[in-house]
Amino acid sequence: MNLGIPGGRRITPARAAIAGGTAVAVATAVTLSLTLTHGAAAAKPAKPANARLSASSCTGPTGAAYIALPGYQAFDAVNSANCALVQQYNVADSLTPNTGTTDVSYDSTDEGVAMYGSTLYFADTGNDTVAVLNSAALSVKNYEEPAETLIPVGVNPDSLAVTPDGSQVWVADTGPQTGLPALADLKVISTASDTVTKTLNLPTEPRQIAFSPSGSTAYVTTSLGLYVINTATVRVTGLIPGLGDPEGVTVSRDGKTVYVTNTARNQVDVINAAARWVTRAIGVGQMPWQMALSANGSTLYVADGDSNAVSVISTATDQVTSTISDAGDPVSVALTPDGSELWVGGLTSGIVSVFDTSNGALVGTFNVGYGGEANAGDGEEPTGIVFSSTPTPGS
Repeated sequence: MNLGIPGGRRITPARAAIAGGTAVAVATAVTLSLTLTHGAAAAKPAKPANARLSASSCTGPTGAAYIALPGYQAFDAVNSANCALVQQYNVADSLTPNTGTTDVSYDSTDEGVAMYGSTLYFADTGNDTVAVLNSAALSVKNYEEPAETLIPVGVNPDSLAVTPDGSQVWVADTGPQTGLPALADLKVISTASDTVTKTLNLPTEPRQIAFSPSGSTAYVTTSLGLYVINTATVRVTGLIPGLGDPEGVTVSRDGKTVYVTNTARNQVDVINAAARWVTRAIGVGQMPWQMALSANGSTLYVADGDSNAVSVISTATDQVTSTISDAGDPVSVALTPDGSELWVGGLTSGIVSVFDTSNGALVGTFNVGYGGEANAGDGEEPTGIVFSSTPTPGS
């Protein structure tokens, strides 16, 4: 069965929590705020029928991974050298009113995450803000530290991206799933002042954002197609239609090619950035979602959620060279800074799988969630992964 949402979008049940707005994720946040105590003593939902057991294990490069977990209004800080959970930190939750305490309402749903230097940015769908925090100041002794800067943005911010020079954060506000496209927009945040400096209204909800290497152009997927935007003026300069309900977007290292996941046709559309037309369609698995491009630009990894797989594409030939199996509805993909490992987040499993990029071999898996032990990730959804080559405090 498919679920329909505004803008003509058709999604499978597994995507309902993260696609084009987050009504399901927000509802989850409200439920959890009433029933859970954050931390080691927190009760966990019953194990889903399709969950699989896993335990922290892997060997990887020195550094840290930060994983957005909207199902628990938190993020995991993970030691990338051994996949060990360092701490699960609270994200962007407001104080509980009229209690006389410093307790917080677990009302956030951090659907998207981005990182520049040591600064983390989270799109907090549940409370219409972007949370900004310094990863170097994280404390293993307190899941609420360090103090965050919360920047009010639009309705239901779902994803975000930092410009190549780090001066701006662009935020995709999907708007409510109530047929009000006028509330869908892009917000531009100055990282110098942590304030919104510009707003660009769109006729439909924005989904994912990517920038050209120079930072002069932003590419934004929507149900209408791919918007091309001048970042200096924050004005639309073009729309590439006919992309079959696109979701993920990434740009080649030379800026000449844009890749878009075409979820309706189960393919990746290859777009000539200068001519602004599709030059090739690469067939992949079902419901392609996020993508990760290798540092040298030679390999593109595509999470095919409904096929429980990752497609590996050669950008030289625009062909799938191999397929990596990964049960659990993979949606988020990220490469370690040295490119040696691909980390894949399973939406329904709550498990992150780690693959060796040299041969596609599985080299480790771990459950997201507090403690990192088997079943810790039940009900948690790793929707975004970012890396730093600097270990997180406490590693």
